[in-house]
Amino acid sequence: MRNRRLWLPMTLAVLAVWLVGTWVTKYSLQQMAILAPVAMVVVGLTIALPLLWVKIVRDSLRERRGHDR
Repeated sequence: MRNRRLWLPMTLAVLAVWLVGTWVTKYSLQQMAILAPVAMVVVGLTIALPLLWVKIVRDSLRERRGHDR
């Protein structure tokens, strides 16, 4: 990994997902460690999909306003 400034935030994000995942599910720390990559993908998609739709709606509204003038 080239950008060392991202190591700490990424490590903290993975640890947070791992520990919160252990807390809210039936899985142990060891089981959740194995499932952590899957959990990171799920969390990422959960955040990315609403952001994508907000961008689509915002761009659509901006384009519509541009055509009204």
